[in-house]
Amino acid sequence: MGYYVRALLWKKSVPNWKLQFVSYKSSDVLNSNAQKLKKEWDVDPDRWCSLGIHKLMTIEEAKVRAKQLNAQDYLKGQKERIKKLEMQDAELRKRYDSVLPEEFVAEFENRFIKTRDSETIAGKRKTSRARVTWKAAQKLIVVVQIDPSEWFYYNNEIYDYFFQKKYSLRYCHSILNLVNRWGYYISRKLAKPFMAVVRPRGYERQRLIEAYYGKTESGRRPSAQLTPEHLMDISNKINQPGFNWLFLSVWLGLRPQEIDNLHDKSLWKLEVPIQGRKILWVFQTKIIALPPEDRWKPIPMLFDEQ
Repeated sequence: MGYYVRALLWKKSVPNWKLQFVSYKSSDVLNSNAQKLKKEWDVDPDRWCSLGIHKLMTIEEAKVRAKQLNAQDYLKGQKERIKKLEMQDAELRKRYDSVLPEEFVAEFENRFIKTRDSETIAGKRKTSRARVTWKAAQKLIVVVQIDPSEWFYYNNEIYDYFFQKKYSLRYCHSILNLVNRWGYYISRKLAKPFMAVVRPRGYERQRLIEAYYGKTESGRRPSAQLTPEHLMDISNKINQPGFNWLFLSVWLGLRPQEIDNLHDKSLWKLEVPIQGRKILWVFQTKIIALPPEDRWKPIPMLFDEQ
């Protein structure tokens, strides 16, 4: 968006150019069918003087002045954007401070978030699971804007938040665990009574399960594909236990936790039908929303590598 000088090659008199203003705002190009959306206006020559442009300028001089005007407008808009962001940050900080005082949060994290802020995995820094869950719990506390001493009376508002976010039931339980810890901690500090928010049951539990399994959008990017050929190519770059772990993942299609659970013989079984191939049954510990008998995953043994 800005001022542009257009040459008028057919025009013999001075000036042989015109000044235009081009906008890419959606509100200005709402009814446009152009492939590259934009809207142009010719600036009336009567307004040129106020912009520092006059008709005796050459087209090169006019372009330099238009470029200067655009730079000034950009800096002005940038200042306004920065000011708006600062106001939003200040408002957000006030919302946080109203329910999560910074000094109390620091002490709470030191006492209850015992895991390290980050850990090193394969040379890369990775945020700990506890820290991620605590950030999610903080967002919930800020959104509901209810005093912890009254949470027990507003269980439905918290369940509705989980429903809108479409979190898994297991993640909801993890967040509630930290939310209740914070509620107990801050209520004790302020000498207020506290009753923990109970885990969703019955209808509320089923509603959260259906919302989670019914969501179509994904908040994460899919992991990079690991093919058997790629695994064999990098086999000499990783140790044998790591290679074995990835080998099981590729050929059996198991989650990381399910691979680790193979050490427990009660969490897997091998079925040998009278006719046909063997079937490996693996118990899915992550899926807590289903009864135990429905949490066994069958894996047909179709390949020699399996």
